[in-house]
Amino acid sequence: MQQPQIELMNLDKPKQSIASALLSKKSVKKNQRKSRFSRFSRISKLSVHDLKTGLFYIRESWRSGMATTFLTMPFAMNAGNNSGLNASVGLTSAFIGSFVNGLFSGSNHSIYVPNQMAALFNYNITQQYGDEAVPWVTLMIGIIIYVCGLFKWHHLIEFMPSYVIEGYFWGLGFLIINNYIGYGFGLSDLQSNRGVQVYEDRFEMYKSYFQRGDVYHLYAAIGVFLFLYIGNKVHKPFPWVLVSTFVGIFIGQLFPNERCLRSVYGDVSLSFNWIETYGEIFQVDFKILYKLFQEAIPMALYIMTQNLICAKGAEIMINVKCDYDQEIECVSVCNILSGLLGGIPCNAQQRLYVLNIKVKEVNRWSSILNAFSILIFYGVLGKYFMEIPLFIIGGQVLYSGYQCPTWSFYDRVIATRRYLTIFKVIALATLSVYYGPIPASLIGSLYALLKFAETMSAAASEIVLKQGPQSVKLRQSMTRQQDGEDEQRVQVDVEDDLLDDINVEYIIYRFNGSLNYINAKNHVEQIKRLPEIDTIVFSFRYVSVFDEQALDRLGVIMDNLLKSGRELYFTGLHEQMIEQMKFNQFFKDFIEIKSQNLKFLGK
Repeated sequence: MQQPQIELMNLDKPKQSIASALLSKKSVKKNQRKSRFSRFSRISKLSVHDLKTGLFYIRESWRSGMATTFLTMPFAMNAGNNSGLNASVGLTSAFIGSFVNGLFSGSNHSIYVPNQMAALFNYNITQQYGDEAVPWVTLMIGIIIYVCGLFKWHHLIEFMPSYVIEGYFWGLGFLIINNYIGYGFGLSDLQSNRGVQVYEDRFEMYKSYFQRGDVYHLYAAIGVFLFLYIGNKVHKPFPWVLVSTFVGIFIGQLFPNERCLRSVYGDVSLSFNWIETYGEIFQVDFKILYKLFQEAIPMALYIMTQNLICAKGAEIMINVKCDYDQEIECVSVCNILSGLLGGIPCNAQQRLYVLNIKVKEVNRWSSILNAFSILIFYGVLGKYFMEIPLFIIGGQVLYSGYQCPTWSFYDRVIATRRYLTIFKVIALATLSVYYGPIPASLIGSLYALLKFAETMSAAASEIVLKQGPQSVKLRQSMTRQQDGEDEQRVQVDVEDDLLDDINVEYIIYRFNGSLNYINAKNHVEQIKRLPEIDTIVFSFRYVSVFDEQALDRLGVIMDNLLKSGRELYFTGLHEQMIEQMKFNQFFKDFIEIKSQNLKFLGK
């Protein structure tokens, strides 16, 4: 019998007075209360429960927030400028995206900036409907993404394989370098010509760069890249991006020249303009809004897919867990607010681990501090930062493009000699360059789906020969490649599928797993190769699920077996399975006419 536990009193401990006990109880209750900050769910999500923790996260995140600003602002300004609006719109949209991302993001990896790929889409909208139409489309994109999130379609991204994600980022890295390499030559052809195809192909562009550009300027950009690369290798935590940026400001102030950001985008500032209902061309009415809604649907799906690919990439490559529901909410809220405040479409285009930032809660603060850095450095101090030479920006862009692929992923792939995976990544990256990252990712996902279907088409089954008192396994097929192997004769236990009062030799064909339209064909091929024995038992004991198309295929072969004089038996059945089988005419007739040939589970 278990002895009762006796609590021993500590005689050395002084007795506590009633007053001190009450004070102690009050202090405990006070400590258990939520702080003023943590009452707000979004602030609590940032782990800010008091002033001390808030200052800690600011101290830990200010470098990453500033570095993010300096690396992404050229992209944001270019998105606004090439949309047919101006660089200030891109800057404002980046501010909104960064702030919303810090509060709503479902992943600790993302950096929200205006969508680069949407620039041509925005430009066509401005040309057809006017500048005032772009915020309305942005607002619609946010609403469409929110509605799509209600159907949970975004969880399908979990089935995208890692090599498709890596192909996407390889292609994205190349496109980043390709679209901004002109900065390295001191040129800005692709940034200054809105909606115009300046060159017929990339080779013509590179040829023109070398003919018109300054090669020494390119050497300087490569020097900035090497400075960032070597610095990252020597000491990752140090903010090398900040050093290169402030060196650029110093050079721009001491040696001003035309090859700077100001010559490309002019003067920029943060400007919040409430969404407008009319303009020189644009006017709100049902017909116009309906057309804009039609334009917004494909771009909303594009932005949602790109956002999820970025989140999935961080989750696969560096094990950063992502709440996909929250991520969809974030990108929808971001675009709704951007549209209401006169901005352009935004989404997650960069990953924080590109900057080697810790993937913890500080990343949310990093995004918020990114927003404040935009406000301070490009909103208040923009006249200084717009003087940064283009070769500084060109070197930073080269570094951003270089960091897009996850190099540790290739270390693992090469170590395990998965060279076919590298080939797949290169093929998808090539498709990304020529047809766009999102179409290439969809093609890669379709390929992965078909390969998965091919693998799952293996007809998992067991074929057992019953000879008198003995049962021997002729073949166990778990993969399609095993179908042609030599017959294995081993003693097996098939008592549950044995037929009562049947003394003749017969074959037991056991279906294993699921019966579906993918593997039904291979089951039919295996049944055709069964030994020439008059009695066949089909066991459904280990069937987990089957579909109507599989029943249709099996019904045809089984009907042919009956016509050839074979006797068929079904075992391992249950009532629900019988009801599903009755949707096929052969099985329905067999169940009604040959009911004595059915054996149910447990009987």
